[in-house]
Amino acid sequence: MKLLIPTDGSIYSSNAAKVAAKIALKHDYRLVILHVVPDKGFSRKTWQKKGADSAISTITDILIEAGCDENRIDTIIEDGSAPEKIVEIARKERVDRIVIGTQGKNGLKKIIGSVTEKVLQISDALVLVVPPNYK
Repeated sequence: MKLLIPTDGSIYSSNAAKVAAKIALKHDYRLVILHVVPDKGFSRKTWQKKGADSAISTITDILIEAGCDENRIDTIIEDGSAPEKIVEIARKERVDRIVIGTQGKNGLKKIIGSVTEKVLQISDALVLVVPPNYK
């Protein structure tokens, strides 16, 4: 099973990583961590690269701590629109499932997050949405 874990560096992404690890360890797995840097038409700034590396590192650490093999984890940093890049990478990597966190605020977009909502609308891969209070 191949799982894609998009991360924005938030606690919601960390929750999704914990769920992805539980699923992965029950299967022959490959994990792909993706961070998308918003593309504003300029080259990536140093602080954006550091932020992306930090977000990826945090999720990698969570997966390894949960018992996942580091050699079964791939990382990708892309520039662009997060929902479109998540779906594009899911297709390119031929993932079985996208495991993504939610924000848990009021209103539909705030409940699942605008990125998550868009991914749900345009993805042809199965999307597992992890609520913010999942333990």
